Amino acid sequence: MHYRFYSIISLLVLLFLSISPPIGFTEIYVRVLIYEGDNFSITGKSLTINIKGEKSDAFRDVVSIKSKRETNLLKLELDFSDIEKRSIYITQNTTIDILGDDISVNGNLYRGSIRALVRGDKTLTVNILPLEDYLYGVVPSEMPYYWPMEALKAQAVLARTYTLKALSRNSKKDYDVTSSFDSQMYKGKNSEHQSTNEAVDSTRGEVVLYNNSLAEVFYHSTCGGHTENAINIWNIDDLPYLKGVECNYCVNSQWKNWQRVIKREDWNKVIGNSEISIKYNTTGRLGEINGISGIKLRSIFNLPSTFIVGIDIKEDRVIINGKGYGHGVGVCQWGARGMAENGFNYKEVIVYYFPGVIVDAYRGF
Repeated sequence: MHYRFYSIISLLVLLFLSISPPIGFTEIYVRVLIYEGDNFSITGKSLTINIKGEKSDAFRDVVSIKSKRETNLLKLELDFSDIEKRSIYITQNTTIDILGDDISVNGNLYRGSIRALVRGDKTLTVNILPLEDYLYGVVPSEMPYYWPMEALKAQAVLARTYTLKALSRNSKKDYDVTSSFDSQMYKGKNSEHQSTNEAVDSTRGEVVLYNNSLAEVFYHSTCGGHTENAINIWNIDDLPYLKGVECNYCVNSQWKNWQRVIKREDWNKVIGNSEISIKYNTTGRLGEINGISGIKLRSIFNLPSTFIVGIDIKEDRVIINGKGYGHGVGVCQWGARGMAENGFNYKEVIVYYFPGVIVDAYRGF
């Protein structure tokens, strides 16, 4: 009888350990810049507002907040559930924390809390929430929710790793990441889907590691047949796992091949009217043309990628043919989809594009 009792206790302990996240992981919060501007509208249920600055104050049972700039002050119009509206004026270098349920900012619903930071003549609106909750809004914003589960899991692990890296770099700033392509796309609670939430939950706490440290991870839409060396794009360490690899899995992407037509006069302003001299890097992408880097050329003419396979110069136009979409470094998302459809699991997908890394539980910075 006693042995059976202790066996049950042991099983319960093991079950608890198996479903518990790594030590310290659940208390990691992310600060996401979701809006920059003075005119914002925030609604929610039983909102509590705490103001810290030159003058501190607190308000409860607020149902909506509207703001606008008036000279050097930020005006907040507070609407309460049981009393008349009230207007208050916020000075520079003030922090406004907003807590409550069903918080919406400019019509978008968010988990966690909201912080408005009045910094000189600008106001930053930041969403503060647990890391895993943040990922619920990232994964479907970066990858279609209906894609194969193993591809979604790979995206969840990549997004988690990227975010933790950003937290370590930006701890002294007002926010850790933005909600745009500058960091990772994040559209809040409205974007969530059951499949992408499942991908986050089933990989909870897992990250990409290299030499027992968080790896630098990157991803893009479509590589076009070969990923890029990171050192060709950014001023970054030339790490073994950040070198390009061959990819035959993104063939179903709409960006497998593309073509752009540029007016000859626009081309001449950048490249000149003389013969062109082209240099390609070892991954097949455009290194430079007439002294202009491939990266700069892509930016100037808004090209899908630097994987240019043909330039046809005519009298009135220039036709550029290329492959892929994005910077080309790291995981090819369409490739991840293709690998998942061919039976690879999410760890195999990540290790394929980042040779030498492992996927394991996060153990702290």
